[in-house]
Amino acid sequence: MPGLVGVCSEREDIASQSILNKLVESLKHRQDYQIELIKYPPFWGSLILIKELAKPKKIIEDRDFIIFLDGELYNNQSQFNDAQYILTLFKQHKNFSFLSDVEGIFSFCLYDKASQKVYLAVDKFGLKSLYYAKLDKGFVFASELKAILRHPQVKKAIDWKTIGDLLFFSFATGDKTLIKGAKLLPQASVLGYSLKEDSLELSSYWDTLSVFTPKGEYQDIALNEIAEIFREGVHKRVKNRELLGISLSGGLDSRSILAALGGEAQGLPSYTLGLPSCEDERLSARMAQIAGTRHEFLPITEDSLRDFVSLAKTLVYYSDGFYFPHESTEKVALDYFKRAPFKILFRGHGGELAKASLAFPVQVDKQVLNSDSPLTLTEIFLRKANLVLPDIAPEKFFLIEDLKRLPARIKEESLSKISSLLENLSPGDVFLHFYLFEYMSRQVVSSLNIFRTQIEVRLPFTDEVFLKKLFSLPIEKRWEGEIHIEIVKTCMPALVKVPNSNTGAPLDAGKLRLWLTDKFNSLLKKLSVPGFRHYTEFDKWQRKYFREALEQILFDKKTLDRGIYEPRVLKEVFDAHITGKKNYARFLGTAAGLELWFREFLD
Repeated sequence: MPGLVGVCSEREDIASQSILNKLVESLKHRQDYQIELIKYPPFWGSLILIKELAKPKKIIEDRDFIIFLDGELYNNQSQFNDAQYILTLFKQHKNFSFLSDVEGIFSFCLYDKASQKVYLAVDKFGLKSLYYAKLDKGFVFASELKAILRHPQVKKAIDWKTIGDLLFFSFATGDKTLIKGAKLLPQASVLGYSLKEDSLELSSYWDTLSVFTPKGEYQDIALNEIAEIFREGVHKRVKNRELLGISLSGGLDSRSILAALGGEAQGLPSYTLGLPSCEDERLSARMAQIAGTRHEFLPITEDSLRDFVSLAKTLVYYSDGFYFPHESTEKVALDYFKRAPFKILFRGHGGELAKASLAFPVQVDKQVLNSDSPLTLTEIFLRKANLVLPDIAPEKFFLIEDLKRLPARIKEESLSKISSLLENLSPGDVFLHFYLFEYMSRQVVSSLNIFRTQIEVRLPFTDEVFLKKLFSLPIEKRWEGEIHIEIVKTCMPALVKVPNSNTGAPLDAGKLRLWLTDKFNSLLKKLSVPGFRHYTEFDKWQRKYFREALEQILFDKKTLDRGIYEPRVLKEVFDAHITGKKNYARFLGTAAGLELWFREFLD
């Protein structure tokens, strides 16, 4: 994935041209990336870019500082490009407090030549990954963990808490990585490394609570006002129009973005991915015709499902072990991106923040809304968030002590976090805080980092102005698509009549029609009727196409010798899934992915 990489040390065995080259090489997933090197010993850095996105200039050097930026800003109204703008504000303020007013998706490094200090920063929502590790008399950082693992001084001791997270949530939380010596820079943070003092200092420039409205202070705002703010957020992101594309489904998220684009959508390339004759294929084609996009459907065929090991290795490698094959659509998308007529893609991630009852995996329901006890809310949260092993006792399944006490550890951590959040937020917004600052920044970003090896993404639902206004509404008004429907009605009314693939009903359907159509649509999906099929059938694929490969990986001597799983229980879990008695698709994908990560990066 394009991004940043750098080392800083007086010692040549830690920071040198040859070491930097080794780290850069691990980020070169395409031969045509544009690679720019920064040589200012004892600091060595590099910026790797998709060549079509290399302008305007993203490295600025003057007498006192060097800055290099990965990403883009959305509220830079100055005469300067984004990198110059950040450097100018830093010089004015003498610190990074100005970042609280900056909107964008970014990570950057700023090197102070005189003080020999390295500063790293990421955006408010952590939508650009940046990892770092403290070395003996030195420091290393990179946009991908694999680059840090290539440094000869980095120790590869496994962090079993991270593996525990993956085997519970299916994604890591907080700043954890799969090795103890490396961390992820948290959202809205600045990390400073002083070479002279050989020390790190981490600080936050923005409070994640500030995007939410304190409980009891909600406002009754007209929905069309929020729709207009969303439209403005989308249009902030209509830069480099000749490079833009949009991903479409039959649901509400991408439809809202398409509607908000309005006339700007005319002629843009769009695509939909799924099984042939799926409902999304039919509905997205209608939406593309209305909006005037140049649309393409990408079918998932048997040929794209046959080689599970190749698919899993690709996802594990590109995501640094943080994303595993759960739907197996990514390979088809990656192949398409290599020839796609765009380099920047609008995606609907984050749309669930505007439909709280559908914010998987922490959907808000009436039970959540009525829970004012931290302990009760934590118990509900754990039932929802345990995606991987909801009905297996860890003490019987795992042989590693840290994993045996997995539920107790996660309950303790979750209770502490939820208790703190409940002091300011309503129970529903406590769940949405987790969705935005854990699920989005760790699970969603890990999946997007796979795409970023080929293209860049823009996420209008993470627009800060929009989110602040959205979260000022009572949660019942942002429950199951009310905001989306208003956006579509306000911005492109013709899309209202195109049914929602999740319900089968048009957006203006009454309650009775919606209820009846939803039942009928679900039945047709279950029967896999052409035109109504779901876009994936991962559980079936695991049993039909991936069974042999999964069995070879999970029961290989090398896997079992790691001493993670009790072999007998592992076999019971595998057999229960393959025979259809239970659905352990997430566990099997996660466990196989972890083993492939061990082999790729540790063995």
